[in-house]
Amino acid sequence: EEAFLADCLASVAGVVHESIVVDTGSRDRTREIAAAAGARVIDFPWRDDFAAARNEGLVRATGTHVLVLDADERLAPNMGDSLLAAAANDDLLLGCLPLYNASSMDATPDEVLSGAKRLGEPAFVPRLFRNLPEMRFDRRVHETLTRGFNVLQARGVGRSIAVGAALLHLGDVPSYRASRAKDERNERLLRMCLEDDPADGEIAGYLVVHLIKTGRAAEARAVGERHFAPFLARNEARPPGYLPDNMVRIGYALALAQSDAGDHGRALETVLAAARHTPDGHPNLDYVEGLAHLGLGEHDAAEACFERAIAAHGKRYAQPVLGGVTDELPRLKLAWIRAARGDTEAARRGLPPAQGRWRFARELVAAEIELEAGRPEAAMERLAPFVDVNGLAPDWHALTHRALAQLGKDADELLAVARQSPASAWLEPRRMTLTR
Repeated sequence: EEAFLADCLASVAGVVHESIVVDTGSRDRTREIAAAAGARVIDFPWRDDFAAARNEGLVRATGTHVLVLDADERLAPNMGDSLLAAAANDDLLLGCLPLYNASSMDATPDEVLSGAKRLGEPAFVPRLFRNLPEMRFDRRVHETLTRGFNVLQARGVGRSIAVGAALLHLGDVPSYRASRAKDERNERLLRMCLEDDPADGEIAGYLVVHLIKTGRAAEARAVGERHFAPFLARNEARPPGYLPDNMVRIGYALALAQSDAGDHGRALETVLAAARHTPDGHPNLDYVEGLAHLGLGEHDAAEACFERAIAAHGKRYAQPVLGGVTDELPRLKLAWIRAARGDTEAARRGLPPAQGRWRFARELVAAEIELEAGRPEAAMERLAPFVDVNGLAPDWHALTHRALAQLGKDADELLAVARQSPASAWLEPRRMTLTR
């Protein structure tokens, strides 16, 4: 971690009274850099267990409170006072700090905090806590303090509090993450975690998301369904006073896999079960619930879900909010629902701006609206700019065929392309009906 560690330690200089670096076998200048910054270096042989390494550091900590940082993280400038004020709060047992992921290695703190060079929205992560023997980490990866926190909170020792001291994270920059093969390492550790504890649905959720991202949808669904039921049962049987384990990630990821496979009823059951144990709600669950209702043809229920997702825009959650689910994506779904009802003017007004990441998806919906209004020429104006783009989703071919057919022109070759495309290639599976 020689590229990161000096800045990490410098960010808390003057805020913490001691720095402890647990070294699990570095072969670069990590130890030298840590020592030069005044940190105490603890050797701990790596054994495929991040929690064990973290706990070794906790045993050595002498302060009343602990702040945990990875080497590729740092406390944002001018956040020390907020951190110390939180530690002085007698009610604080566990403090959750907003974590901002940088999108490039050269991003300045201001660029990350403002969103100019940031990946997604910040999420609150549990990093500041009272130094009590019960507060120890569990799990090999994606370590958690939940067990000790629940034991102490149930005794009335303290509570979880949001802390206004921002953390900056460089380790999720895509190029850096790929160079370090983090995803491959984490997949191996995630599978080991599930061997240790098959009812750990939070870990299963991480694995389901990873499998979906790497194109293994069938395995993602199988893994999710195998571990979801015991996880749900554990949450429903938790002792009084214990907070529920986080069901957001496995809830939305498994439901997505089920919906993509056409099993919308099962997806709805999954997401509603997860929502029952998410007291503050979450837009990821709202959006995926809307997709399930939409797949079942329940447009009124879908509309309510997408409206809830939009209402959550700008709010912060412990579980990261998926990109677009509080803005562009539900607005696109609502526009299509309104067009399907025949209210094309409301559909047009509800479309998100025609730029950015979702431009192509937006123009496809805009074309659908014009087709529903009987305006194939206007639909072609939306579709034509993409004619020379390689690798277009079959949705474009199907909609262009429909527009040209309404204009009395032959475009059977477009329909043939759409028919030959696998279901996984479609942006909107409902558009596959256009090929019949």
